[in-house]
Amino acid sequence: MYIPRGRLIQISTILFIVLAILLIFRFPQNRPAWIATYWEPEFDYLPDYTKGPVIKAQSAVLLEATTGTILYAKNEHVRRPPTSTTKILTALMAFEGGRLEDIVSISRQAAGTRGSTARISSKQRIPLGELMYGLLLPSGNDAAVAIAEHLSGTEADFTEKMNARARELGALNTHFVNAHGLDHPNHYSTAFDLAMITKVALLYPTFVETVGQTQHSTEFDGSKWQWSTTNQLLFSFEGALGVKTGTTGGAGHCLVAAAARDGRLLISVVLASPNRWYESASLLEYGFKEFHLMPLAQKGQDFAIVTVKGGVHQTIQALAGETHHKVVRDADVDDIRSQIIISKITAPIRRGQKIGEIRYTLHGELIAQIPLTAANNVYRFTLFNKLLDSIRKFFIISPKEYNPP
Repeated sequence: MYIPRGRLIQISTILFIVLAILLIFRFPQNRPAWIATYWEPEFDYLPDYTKGPVIKAQSAVLLEATTGTILYAKNEHVRRPPTSTTKILTALMAFEGGRLEDIVSISRQAAGTRGSTARISSKQRIPLGELMYGLLLPSGNDAAVAIAEHLSGTEADFTEKMNARARELGALNTHFVNAHGLDHPNHYSTAFDLAMITKVALLYPTFVETVGQTQHSTEFDGSKWQWSTTNQLLFSFEGALGVKTGTTGGAGHCLVAAAARDGRLLISVVLASPNRWYESASLLEYGFKEFHLMPLAQKGQDFAIVTVKGGVHQTIQALAGETHHKVVRDADVDDIRSQIIISKITAPIRRGQKIGEIRYTLHGELIAQIPLTAANNVYRFTLFNKLLDSIRKFFIISPKEYNPP
């Protein structure tokens, strides 16, 4: 059949416009712009969190890092000298604000810092990434001051930024006056705050790699260094990752430790402990043996098929709107119950719109509420919408509908 050229152009133009409209419906343009996000501390206390192993440390806490769940706590908000566990935030500031390939020039003031040392000397030069080992393994106070001066010009300016960052991380009972942790009346933190800071530091793979080393050797610009860890837990506890020791006359023996097993990450803090190695190991072992990390939902997981009233489609999939895990005692795993509640069943429905929720209970107590969202748009049933839907299906085949031979 012969179609005039002008008529063919008109038909092609109309089809192009229709196709463009359908693509707009299929791929909405109101995508959110990129927004810089900041970690907000979310945490929860398990019932009976004061029960557990006998801990004689003045303050202690055991945190499950994925969910921010407190499994055990003792005087966790009492302010105490944090000693060299201060260096966890010093390191975090360096990983967040410094370039590890930059060269740090050691000042006379940094080299002369008293206390534990990385054995760096005035006028030596060393890459920041290498100096981090001197900070975190032998707990070099000299390395801490050198890093502070490199990043902020002076240690005083650096500690101001440390305090601001601590508040951002939810460490509201923390105040530092130096970058290394030597005792000072206005230098304090808590077991809880140190756990919050460590939770964020462990998000940085380079931090994890550094604190997990038992020794490190390097040389640069004619100088050589060899450092060994002060953390004995790395040699004795299965899955130990580090993190930081600390000891002063005013604070006693302190340890922030972390360990990973079977996809679980636990953080323990003991301050002023008579036996920090034993008590930290006891807390971590207690966490691994007594508790279970339950994956209640993965974002996008299909939970139900919902009947829709008055729509061009009669059903829609209800998907989990967020990923959610919950820590429960091993003895309680089989007692968790779930209930799906649908609140929106009438068209129109937008893709991603909340249409209900799934509720989880344990012994009758609500432990989680997870929103359920619509997998697709469902337009109100009209002849026009039905026609558009038919045309869309004719021209566009979704990946779920396409089955290659």
